[in-house]
Amino acid sequence: MSDPKASFRMSVLLSAQRALVGEVTSRMRQIGVEFSPAYIRFIIWYDGPIGEDEKNNFDAGVISQVVADFPDPEHGDPLVGLKFIRCDAPTKIDYQGFDGDLVYGRSEPFEAS
Repeated sequence: MSDPKASFRMSVLLSAQRALVGEVTSRMRQIGVEFSPAYIRFIIWYDGPIGEDEKNNFDAGVISQVVADFPDPEHGDPLVGLKFIRCDAPTKIDYQGFDGDLVYGRSEPFEAS
């Protein structure tokens, strides 16, 4: 018997990975996905000012592909959204309040505290 929660998680993460191919830019430090049966939310920790173009490009390139995998919120599919958080390097990323899975992380120098 298959676990519906694990199956949903796998579907969300595979959809996210597929959608991110070719869409990650050099200023995206980390990307996480929070999800429940009601929503899928991408959190993008971004290095530098966040312009409308960045948001619109991510929406068009990534969010639209995930929506294609979960197209019918009126019949139980989750709503899909995004949130950009400015976090300039080398500032350590604060994950407080994040309750999801990281799906991308760029290579950055490690600084011991």
